[in-house]
Amino acid sequence: MPAETLGNRLYAELWVSFTALIRSYVAAHDIGRTVGLGVVDEDDSGRLSLQGDGKLLALEFNHAAGTGSWVLYEDDPGPERVLERGEFRMDDESRMALSDRRGKLELEVAAEAFTAKVFDEE
Repeated sequence: MPAETLGNRLYAELWVSFTALIRSYVAAHDIGRTVGLGVVDEDDSGRLSLQGDGKLLALEFNHAAGTGSWVLYEDDPGPERVLERGEFRMDDESRMALSDRRGKLELEVAAEAFTAKVFDEE
């Protein structure tokens, strides 16, 4: 199998794992809450959004390159509502480099970091 195809499949599988971790952290955050519940929306093209506590985090991922970008909005998307933005890169050892952090994080820690952006738990 060509290395490029193998890389695409690897990054696609890592993205699936990463989004599953995000869903788990949001579910754990919501246990016992009746208001302020988190919402996770995902599509097949590498887009993920996470909403809760008056914020919306939108992530876009390029399976071919293993890179992505994120934007944190206040309430709803729109240029005037951008709170933060950045980029990230996955590597083939299940680690992620975030533009707003030093070094590489394990996927679990990166998922926690993104979830904290929405739920103010950094």
